[in-house]
Amino acid sequence: MSFNEELQAFQDTHPFSETNVDSIGVKYLLCGNSNSKVTLVYLVGGTGFSIVWFNHLKQMEQDYRILTFDYPMEINDIEELADFVIQLIKKLEIKYPVFIGASLGGFLSQLVLRKYQNDDVAYALYSTSALSNSALKDLKKQYKIYGILLPLMKIIPYRWIRNLLFRVSKKMVGMENEARADRSYMEDFFAWVYGNYTKEFDIHMTSLMISVAKVKPITMQEYQKADKNVLLVLPTDDKAFSEEAKNELIEIFPDAVVTMVHGGHTATLYKVEPYVKSTQRFIEERL
Repeated sequence: MSFNEELQAFQDTHPFSETNVDSIGVKYLLCGNSNSKVTLVYLVGGTGFSIVWFNHLKQMEQDYRILTFDYPMEINDIEELADFVIQLIKKLEIKYPVFIGASLGGFLSQLVLRKYQNDDVAYALYSTSALSNSALKDLKKQYKIYGILLPLMKIIPYRWIRNLLFRVSKKMVGMENEARADRSYMEDFFAWVYGNYTKEFDIHMTSLMISVAKVKPITMQEYQKADKNVLLVLPTDDKAFSEEAKNELIEIFPDAVVTMVHGGHTATLYKVEPYVKSTQRFIEERL
């Protein structure tokens, strides 16, 4: 099946619900095995559409309870979003969460790590970078482009911006030297993503990205809260972050389980199997 067909089939059987947290509405999906001790909390990356996790959810829902949700449009700062995530977890009475974050979702997971006052928790970080002092210096340089894009979105016809981002995303997938079928799948994926983007939604997600470079660095002492309850699944050819940033993340968590996946930054979305299997082993062995 194509990406669109697979996605539609999943959506037909997994309707989202809605709730409010501190008067802010949120669309969420709570599914899977209600008898599971742990709940996997999937935090989406820069696309902003939590439904793109569906291939992961299909493989995990038989064994684990699962939560994923869209980031509310009212929240444009990632620190505030981390606070919201914790409040949502409390409202839904979720115990033993495993926060699984990819890319931007990985940043969000680390901020939750700093803020969450609970020992019964674990973290799986996919295709992301640290939020240490040195890592943030690199991110500030790297994310300057978002500061340029944001005002342009407000004055240039949005279809031009959307088409540009679509071409850049397709080029990124092409640079990852994957098989033709994988590239075709990801081109369909990005066509769906940008086909569903609106100017308002893109401004929201771009604002979140800009806010990442402004967060207070996470200290080693704060990172050590997670102890051994951390999994890192990192692609070998991630052009979204430097090799130094990847190595620093590994060094920050010396007791973490580390899995390397052949592929680029978008491998999380189509090379699902190694991410799923690593996460399953991590849960079985450490939780």
